[in-house]
Amino acid sequence: MPCADRRPRRSTAVKALPGAALLGLVLTLTAACSEAGPDSSAHPSAPSAVPGTVPGTAVAYGLPADLTPMLLPAVGSETRLTQGLDGFASLVRDRATRACLSAARVRMPDAPPAMFIRLFEIPDLDHISRQGFSPAAVPGAAPSGPATGATGAADSADSADSADPSDLAEQRRCGKEGEAAAGALQSLYAPLQSRWLTGLGAVEKEASVVAARQGFSDCLAGRAIRADNEQVFFDQVDRILQTADGPAAASAEDHRLGAAYAACMRPVEAAREPLRVTLRAGFVREHEAELEAARKALPERIAELERRYSVRFGVPTED
Repeated sequence: MPCADRRPRRSTAVKALPGAALLGLVLTLTAACSEAGPDSSAHPSAPSAVPGTVPGTAVAYGLPADLTPMLLPAVGSETRLTQGLDGFASLVRDRATRACLSAARVRMPDAPPAMFIRLFEIPDLDHISRQGFSPAAVPGAAPSGPATGATGAADSADSADSADPSDLAEQRRCGKEGEAAAGALQSLYAPLQSRWLTGLGAVEKEASVVAARQGFSDCLAGRAIRADNEQVFFDQVDRILQTADGPAAASAEDHRLGAAYAACMRPVEAAREPLRVTLRAGFVREHEAELEAARKALPERIAELERRYSVRFGVPTED
């Protein structure tokens, strides 16, 4: 599949979605993911979003002058550009699906809006330290349906069970149409980007990175968090967020845990960032023709999609 990280895990609310709504969720989230990422043992699954919340974020509109960091991010701040590209593809998918359903006079299944999905292979520690782990809605995205909150999922499931089979067929057909619209955009960059992200696993084996990771669990322990590694930490975050006493408590915990993670991962990122930058220089040389083709094709295709669907390309910025 071309995720809160790029391999999202289902939250409690997601598990309750009916079939049609789950299709909408999958089309919204998974197409923001690359088809292949770095070794999952090196890059664990990130925690789910705070239950019942899809916050907004500050956004800068327009493409960057240099598209290389957007296509091949190497440092955390650059991943905001990548999030913008993935978010725009999700927005196109959503708009195309809705246009198709509107023409067929069939309602849109309940699903989360298009979101900026972070790359936890390359954590944006400055942003995580302030905002926690939850993704943010892309400006211009339609509001999420009732199935995305902590309540209303059961009612939505009941309505889906009694829906006209022809409506469900149209929802699936239009979902595929939306996927095709986004896929046409993603085909310009996703294969190249996927190879780049896949190759980042090699960085984890470098001695400086291995040494920097040795202090991660002790750093967390100093903040009253017990976790031997990132995956254990993220599992713990998931449990805390899903069992918090309401959205406000979950949001507070999300911010607390995000700040702790950012602080304890800074030595690791200090070791990894220069290695990724060097790795990217070689990757660019090896894939110069393919990269140049993507840099030339994307601005025109994005501009055309902005006109067709009345949306704007934007990237999350510093708050």
